[in-house]
Amino acid sequence: MTSKNSFLVNLKQNAVRRTWSILLFAIMFFFLLPVILMLNFSSLIKYADGQQLSVQMLNSFKDVAVLNPFIMVVTVIFAVIAAIHGFSYLYSRKKTDMYLSVPVSIEKRFAVIFINSILMYVVPYFIFLVITIIIAGTYGVSDAYTIKMAFVSFGVNTLFYLAVYAVTVIAVMLTGNLPVSVLGAATLLCYENGVKMLLLSMFSNYFKTYTQYSDGEFFKTWFSPVGIFFLFQGDFSSAIRESQSVLPIVQKAALHLAVLIIAYIVIAFLLYKARPSESCGKSMSFKKSKKVIKRFIMVPVALVFLLFFESASGGSLGGAVFGLVAGILLCHCVMQAIYEQDLKAAFKDKRSIIYTAVIAGFIFALFKFDITGYDKYVPDENKLVSGTISLDTPFGNRASFYDDEYNNVTGDHYRFSKMNVTDKSLLCDIAYTASQEIDNYSKGYSYNDNPYTITATMKYTLSNGKDVYRNIYFNYKENEELLNRIFNDVNFKENYIQLFDSVFAKYESLYKIRYSNDFITESLEENINSELINAYKKDFINMSFSDVDNTLASGYLEVFAIVYNDSVNGGSQNTGSNDTTNVYYEFPVFDSFENTKAVLAKQGIDINAKVGKEDILSITVYNYIDDTEPVEITDTDQMEEILDNVYARSQAYFSAVDSTVSNDYDVDILIKPEKYNGYYAVNCGFKNGYVPDFTKQN
Repeated sequence: MTSKNSFLVNLKQNAVRRTWSILLFAIMFFFLLPVILMLNFSSLIKYADGQQLSVQMLNSFKDVAVLNPFIMVVTVIFAVIAAIHGFSYLYSRKKTDMYLSVPVSIEKRFAVIFINSILMYVVPYFIFLVITIIIAGTYGVSDAYTIKMAFVSFGVNTLFYLAVYAVTVIAVMLTGNLPVSVLGAATLLCYENGVKMLLLSMFSNYFKTYTQYSDGEFFKTWFSPVGIFFLFQGDFSSAIRESQSVLPIVQKAALHLAVLIIAYIVIAFLLYKARPSESCGKSMSFKKSKKVIKRFIMVPVALVFLLFFESASGGSLGGAVFGLVAGILLCHCVMQAIYEQDLKAAFKDKRSIIYTAVIAGFIFALFKFDITGYDKYVPDENKLVSGTISLDTPFGNRASFYDDEYNNVTGDHYRFSKMNVTDKSLLCDIAYTASQEIDNYSKGYSYNDNPYTITATMKYTLSNGKDVYRNIYFNYKENEELLNRIFNDVNFKENYIQLFDSVFAKYESLYKIRYSNDFITESLEENINSELINAYKKDFINMSFSDVDNTLASGYLEVFAIVYNDSVNGGSQNTGSNDTTNVYYEFPVFDSFENTKAVLAKQGIDINAKVGKEDILSITVYNYIDDTEPVEITDTDQMEEILDNVYARSQAYFSAVDSTVSNDYDVDILIKPEKYNGYYAVNCGFKNGYVPDFTKQN
């Protein structure tokens, strides 16, 4: 009983010593929770639409009690304050001697500070959260799910607080004064994610085949509570806003944080017991930790300087080496001065300079000269399960894609989730071809350097469950057979555009379809939708790369519908709602599409039709080579000659490759108003090899 009372007395005494921290925490939670909610509610009552008021008030309550970003920020600040203030007596020799003279065990003293640090965060947070819920209830906001999520958020925030607190305590135990403790805490909290961001920058800078879809590897956090919580907040808020289950997300984050808390508290306690009392006021508590910590910091700092000076010098090797040396020397001198608290000690421990230079230089060489062969990656066919080929073509880039809720998604996102090419030989041949040609792209990917380049983003799914992503480049003129093999793969074709899946088919009966090549635009009768779409599917499946690599698209099909959102979600379309979704697709039509041409011909449409010369008012030619004044042409014969030798820009936008067109000239063809009930201009370009002499006059 006496022991219990003694512990409670110590707890109370420690709380009195930390009164200002407790008041600060309480005041901040008062403003962050009930005050902000009241301000939001008063604003909504004054300005919000009455019919939407209850919904907006619920959303406001959710933003304050569940998804409040300011709580994340103050949680980090509170944890750092609690850890540093709780053990601040360690910075003073007198205070340390006084504490050691009191007959209280090390374990009990550590436990008292730790428990008080928990209570000073948890108690005011919980009290003001309950008050916030009560206030919301008085306004009629009492959603059980949101209240439950508020307490879930409270629990995870508390774990986050304890994890940051434990890391900061470790920093306090390793250091001997306040400024260095703050720097140490910031370093420990940010080091893992900072190094990963540095590596991400180096991957994207030095590897030509690196793609943003590999970024996920760099955002997986194992040791930093800040990184773990940041990812949790993103997943948690998305799940709540989309009414998805949060249980797996919460369990994963809570377990991860709990494991870190236990590990870090044990480490902090062991350091607390081992910390020499004479370290008070010094920069570092343990001599053996100085060099290790310094070198761990010097390496990434040197690489950051290297990247900066290499970029500033236009990518020169000399600039990179200068940045490396400057970063090492500057970081070493600063840290030595901080360690020894003496500027004269800046150049002590020269071995660290040598060790850091070797390590940082080796890392730089790995990336700069691709020693690991990253850019020449070819998957092992025996370990390959399937893959995705997101080929970069003009018509593929113009394609529209929707998820099941008819939200727009990118082409890569759609293909990575749908396409499952199982021809391992094809996938490995693509990777091998790209690896053999990667050195041709050392100067970049511009048209002038590599006019016949075709690119793709590859996803290789391996037998161990790992997905490997790469951007690849190769010459399509020299690899036509390989591209024909890609185009012959049915899984590639059926998932390259969103023509063959259920999302497209769901509203096939509602679609309106037009054919256009910019010169003509013709609407089609809705009763031929099914026939035209089936004909187009046959042509698209049968299309080879050889059919389209040297030709422009003749035109394109516009397929569109206005769908009521409740219809998208499975309800009736005729609700009178104005909340609609526009579903819009564009598909290229090539001259080789015989089935499509036959259906369009039944509608009286020639896919290559243009306006007649008698319909043209004038033609203006813009010469970008000589940068001369535009030439306006009104002569009938000259206009006819030009008309026979131009293509509409939209034809290029829907082609298979980019290099079949030239942008040296623009040709604007102005159509007479009586043709289209108003002036209408078609933007064109000259076909390769044709530029009439009469357009070159100044």
